[in-house]
Amino acid sequence: MSTGVTRGQTSLNAASNAMEPVVNNPALSTAIEVFSSLSDVGKAIPFVAPAFILLKIIIDIERRAQDVDAKCNDILERITFLLSHLPIVRKMHDEGTLMQATKQVAERMNEAVKGAAALIAAYRKQSPIARRLSISNREKFSTCADALNVCCSDLLLSLQIRQSQQLDALTNRGVPLDDDDQAAMTFVETHGGDFEAVQYDRELVKEFAEERHLPMDDSVMGELEDGVVAEAVGQVSARLETIVKDNLSAAIAGGLKDLATQLTTVQQEQSFVCVQCESSFTRSSNHPKACSYHKAPYDSWSKSYGCCDTPHPCQCSSHREKHHCDYPYGTFFPRVWAINNYVDTTDDWASVTDTSLEEEGGTTEKASVGQLLRWKSRGERLKSPTILISVGTVRWAERYYFNTFTLEDLQNISKSVRHSKRTLIFRTSPSEDAYASAEWILAVSGKITGVRITAKANTSSTPFVRVCPIDLATGQKSGDVLAVSEGGLRSYAPASPYVLPETVHVGPELKDTPLRAARKDFKTRTSSPGLRVIMRSVDEPPLAANPHMGSARFDYMHGTVSVFNNNAPGSNVPITIAAAKAAFRYVGEKQYTDVEGEGFKIVEGAQFPLTIDPRQSVTFKFEAAIPRTEEDVKKDVRWWNPRAFCARHRPLRVKFVLEDIEGEEASLVSEYVFKPFPFSEKKENDLATFWFDEPDMIARNMIAVSPGDSSDVVAKIDGQEVKVNQLQQLVYKALKTGKTEIDLEIGREKGYGEWEWKASALVDISCRRVYAFKVLLHEGKSVPEEKRRFACLGYAPCPDYGDVIPGKTRPVSYATESIRLPPLQPYVPVEYPADDKVDDWKPVVPPKPARTLSSSNGVPPSPSVMSNGTAVPLQIPDELNTRLASLDVNLGRIADALEQLVGALQARR
Repeated sequence: MSTGVTRGQTSLNAASNAMEPVVNNPALSTAIEVFSSLSDVGKAIPFVAPAFILLKIIIDIERRAQDVDAKCNDILERITFLLSHLPIVRKMHDEGTLMQATKQVAERMNEAVKGAAALIAAYRKQSPIARRLSISNREKFSTCADALNVCCSDLLLSLQIRQSQQLDALTNRGVPLDDDDQAAMTFVETHGGDFEAVQYDRELVKEFAEERHLPMDDSVMGELEDGVVAEAVGQVSARLETIVKDNLSAAIAGGLKDLATQLTTVQQEQSFVCVQCESSFTRSSNHPKACSYHKAPYDSWSKSYGCCDTPHPCQCSSHREKHHCDYPYGTFFPRVWAINNYVDTTDDWASVTDTSLEEEGGTTEKASVGQLLRWKSRGERLKSPTILISVGTVRWAERYYFNTFTLEDLQNISKSVRHSKRTLIFRTSPSEDAYASAEWILAVSGKITGVRITAKANTSSTPFVRVCPIDLATGQKSGDVLAVSEGGLRSYAPASPYVLPETVHVGPELKDTPLRAARKDFKTRTSSPGLRVIMRSVDEPPLAANPHMGSARFDYMHGTVSVFNNNAPGSNVPITIAAAKAAFRYVGEKQYTDVEGEGFKIVEGAQFPLTIDPRQSVTFKFEAAIPRTEEDVKKDVRWWNPRAFCARHRPLRVKFVLEDIEGEEASLVSEYVFKPFPFSEKKENDLATFWFDEPDMIARNMIAVSPGDSSDVVAKIDGQEVKVNQLQQLVYKALKTGKTEIDLEIGREKGYGEWEWKASALVDISCRRVYAFKVLLHEGKSVPEEKRRFACLGYAPCPDYGDVIPGKTRPVSYATESIRLPPLQPYVPVEYPADDKVDDWKPVVPPKPARTLSSSNGVPPSPSVMSNGTAVPLQIPDELNTRLASLDVNLGRIADALEQLVGALQARR
């Protein structure tokens, strides 16, 4: 009997069949009819009952199937034809003419039907791809068909039944093929004709799945391995045999219907959770449009998906039970972020990165291999060694690969690679111009010994290649990583040092120290000798700008003055202060200007009028608003620190004036000398500094060039990072265009447009590297071009960066410079006076008079006579002399007051 694989008349297109299988499957309908009509035979003849039980299981499996399979139908037809002859066995059994040979054939029939049931059950559990490409499936169906044919022939022979034409048709035909089976055979023949080679080649299996629109995941390759089908059939067969033996007697007593229902639990399908849509599914219910999902992850900030503008899923495919990289889906990326965004999740063994140096459209190619330690940061460490391989940028709009391999996975892949000879794991692009890839490295025996990762950008002549050795038994790195090739744009060492021009400064060089120290030698000045007060400045410095107030029209000065009543303690001559005021002037001016209105106020001190007793003092803390010039007001400068903008060029003096109740005044001058803001200075690690001084604001406009603080940052210009890739892009541009002075495009405006800077890179096209930064500072857009006077042009050496070709030097080639200092107007410095003598006044000290005492009778007393006979005049002490002078003044005031009082009384009369 021939059981060759041929195309049968029952072949159906399973993918397009959407109707109920029972309706479109004559073989299944016939089997159901035979089972219904002959089930009593099994009850009457116990030794054939297992065959009916197994037939019922097969019927239930085919009922639940989502497609009609020609091979399963063929086996079902053979079983149905075989069991259709059992009524004759029952008749012979009832008549007592049944021979022992017939019983033996019946036992072999039960085994054959059990094998068929186990095969169909295991076959229906497989994925559609494994059903078509597994060569063991075809062999097992052919073997099963042969076993059923032999049983059928032997049964008819034992029953002495002449073989019919239907038996001849069944025994002489091979196992039929449906459309997918035929497509699989054509596909295999196209790729060499070796089923084993194809089923171990993941890329070919994936290509076949795409061609037939069938779902494909990593589990498919496991189903195609040798022995998987046989193991599944064996497990189901053992289960069926156990259940039949344990329940056969009960089935005979109670009928086959209840037992058959129980046995269908053997084939209840496992439920899985789809990683794409996170819903449950079974393999039998899975189909190419069962799963709906988004390609991109959900963005919580924009509350949308990056792949479309609708919240409804925009993609559909088959459900997948394991994460994969066959196409992007939204739930995959948070899983990758939980690994890539942390440092405690992986142990990187080797990585390569090459970035395109083109300014527009450039991409980054990268690949890496390492060990996965945990699935998320601070999570439990994996117990089994797991290798992580990543290729490309993991982003939904890019081509990428991100997969893990356990020891078991590596063993299975090793078998697959050994058969298929396909070592490529993934490649981002078929182009040789720009790509990233990973591939297995095989020993002569075909065993995997390592991983080769490659990255090449379109602007690199050679790729970055690294080889990481791996021990397949332990899943660990087994040696040092080998650098096979270096890519990117590598430079040459210069044969001689670079010589840079000197920095050019245009403008004055100022100092950040005060013009001089503030004067403190001003004396109290009074309008009358009778107003005996002493005023002193308490603060240091005597006058300061108020740091708590910002204004574009005034500068607020404050000071503290102590007022002392210098009259004698027992004189009983108090001083009553009625009011206070202030005036100001700048050094070089002749007259003081009063501080108007509310511009002057006493901040701390008693309220006026205020009486100060002799030999007592009172402290006044005052504040004076000094108006700025109209030109300064237009500058709209607001300093929130203790500096007076109005006094930046020449010292300011404020006169604090007190007026007593009689209109006499006493004053004290306090001086303020502007202290500029500290100028920025060159730090120890700075490569260079560039500056020009602005004399009107007494400020230094400076930027510094400092070395970078990480491996990918070469330098910082005024805090702006200059990275390795950025410089390599400039060198690439210079090599393409021949322009060797290129703007870095990192310049900035400073001080709200008061000044600005820009920087350019100087490229040595011989050594293929940037050798210096050229920096230009000048006044900004707030200063008209025709009025600009200050600038600075200088050079800073570029630190070594990137990869240098070892052992090779080239002569230096200096850049052709095009940037020059802009046209500038000459600067004429303005001379301001530093001091004057307007307030240099010293109080007149009266001579000390010598007074003689008179006797009561008007006769002068005799002078004192010393022992030598010399006469000595009598001297009055200074304190008494001062007291007498004060009495004279007070008596004069009292006399004047009495005269005014008398005059007022006479006027009333």
